[in-house]
Amino acid sequence: MKTLLSILLTALLPEIGSFEADFVQMKTSSLFAEPEQSTGHLTYRQPDYLRWEYISPQPFVWEVNGSKDNVNPQVRQIVMLILKSINGSYLAPNNDFNVDWESGEVAVLTPKRREIKQLFDHITIRLNTKSGIADEVMLYEQSGDETQIRFLNVIK
Repeated sequence: MKTLLSILLTALLPEIGSFEADFVQMKTSSLFAEPEQSTGHLTYRQPDYLRWEYISPQPFVWEVNGSKDNVNPQVRQIVMLILKSINGSYLAPNNDFNVDWESGEVAVLTPKRREIKQLFDHITIRLNTKSGIADEVMLYEQSGDETQIRFLNVIK
């Protein structure tokens, strides 16, 4: 069942356009004694350009521009998943995820496709209802690992 918010967000998706933001990523894993924190900056330009730059603790850049990128296919799939989570694409009806609204601003995405199910149990997206851009994406992996990505200083 579609909520009023999901209908509005689907209508607004083309209006989100391009944006930049800083991010803080926290990775919790049984392999780490403490959660690992990374910080960086991302640039998104419609329809499918994403530059994901880690600044700390280790500088590194992922760049996806349509079918051209500097990442391997598996990493590209994860980058595109994050991109579609950030820009709200996965909140519209799609073949990859079932979308359930936990509240007016939190969507829970459950994988439909086998390839995605092998990686993730589910994903939550907390939206900023004013900008239509995610404030936070939580990735819950099948392994039990969790990754929280918070977006700050968003510039549209």
